Amino acid sequence: MLEKELDCVMATSHDNVYYTSGSDIMTITNLKRLAAVLLPLDADPVFAVHANEEVTARQRTWIKDVRVYRGGEWEPLKPVEFVADVLKERGLGKARIGIELFDMQALCVDHLRNLLPAAEFVDSQPVFDKLRSVKSPEELRLLSDANMATAKAITVAFEMARPGDTERDIAKDMINLLVEYGADTIAFVVLGAGPNIFETHHIAADYKIKEGDMVHTDFGGFFKGYMSDISRTAVVGKPDHTQLKAYEIAVQAERVAAEAMQKGALVMDIHNCVKQFYESKGYPYVWAFIGHSIGIGCHEYPFLGPSHGSWVLESGMFFEVEPMVRTGHARVHTEDAFIVGEGPAKNVSEYRDISEMQVIR
Repeated sequence: MLEKELDCVMATSHDNVYYTSGSDIMTITNLKRLAAVLLPLDADPVFAVHANEEVTARQRTWIKDVRVYRGGEWEPLKPVEFVADVLKERGLGKARIGIELFDMQALCVDHLRNLLPAAEFVDSQPVFDKLRSVKSPEELRLLSDANMATAKAITVAFEMARPGDTERDIAKDMINLLVEYGADTIAFVVLGAGPNIFETHHIAADYKIKEGDMVHTDFGGFFKGYMSDISRTAVVGKPDHTQLKAYEIAVQAERVAAEAMQKGALVMDIHNCVKQFYESKGYPYVWAFIGHSIGIGCHEYPFLGPSHGSWVLESGMFFEVEPMVRTGHARVHTEDAFIVGEGPAKNVSEYRDISEMQVIR
């Protein structure tokens, strides 16, 4: 905040409200109902919530000053007026305030500016992105356990699968297993087989797997408000040469990225290493990124691609690395979780040795 010359930062998105307050207020997303954490530079924070969320907020937050408003998304400007009054009360009516311009609705931002014409409002996203890019030891343990549990659920579901099962059968097993292994709920499930592997986000349906099919999943759950995100590709029966080659390249690309992901490395260095590897194997590298950070949100900053090329990796960063290879009738997508530290990044989701493609028999 000192670097950005901010007198106050305000969190309004679900993820940043949870990150700053400790309270998981789902109605921010589900109902577009305002909750706000006000973090002044030189004073105690304030947590503003709707009356229906008061119990959740008070039970889970570390913030002592919890303010409650009435009204809601059916009159969306009134909560903004409530926040403006709190800012005035705190002597911030003429301050430089960071707000989530990417998150707040334009009408609400305009109303806030009209209510506090002497204040200056700037984007607070860089502050939150920087804070959330390096995880605490507690976050690292939670994310590691979550991603390992997800990899295990996929592996066991594939072990249970048989030719003739539908995509939906396999997806149901994955979902049940992930909850059994500790997930609070499912975040998303992508699963496709046979011709459906070429659809990036295929919704599991009635296609029945058969000999020679590849089966792809991209799967994640919520664990105490944090997310997992693991991808695996298996084959039904004996894999052919094209399938094995595509799988081999994908796994090697994941390991090339991990080798480059060391404390002090630039994101662009990682991108260039992976690009060079693909091209050395005769494959074009056309992806916007090879991976992304994860935490409360599935796609957190930085992304491991040119758009964030100047970011410097730090110890405690947590990434999902997800190479993809498509050749002929084969498409392979793997995704694993890695922690940045001294030396190559550590894979914390390799429940089974990924060097060998899993076979569904």
